[in-house]
Amino acid sequence: MGKQQKTFKFSDDLKRAQEKLAAVQAERREFLASLPLWGGDLERARQGLSEEQLAESARLEEAERQASHAVWADEFWGRLPAEDRVEARSQLKHVNDPVEDPAASHGA
Repeated sequence: MGKQQKTFKFSDDLKRAQEKLAAVQAERREFLASLPLWGGDLERARQGLSEEQLAESARLEEAERQASHAVWADEFWGRLPAEDRVEARSQLKHVNDPVEDPAASHGA
């Protein structure tokens, strides 16, 4: 028998913080994908960026740092037993995922 998955009650604030983090991460990924590739050499890549691109990169990096902090610094994690934190974090990452309609998968 498999282990029964626990469910966690996340506050609306924590869910909003996770939503903001996901949005900032997506924005940063999109920005980075728009930049020229330099074989993974970050220093070389930075040398080829304009001042505007460098400023946007720094802004997005700081926004992601702040959004991440808002998630992990939430009081929820301090009240949760340590052994449940990984599972809870995984569930939080998907708390706003669309729920699949079972009827839709059967062509109804």
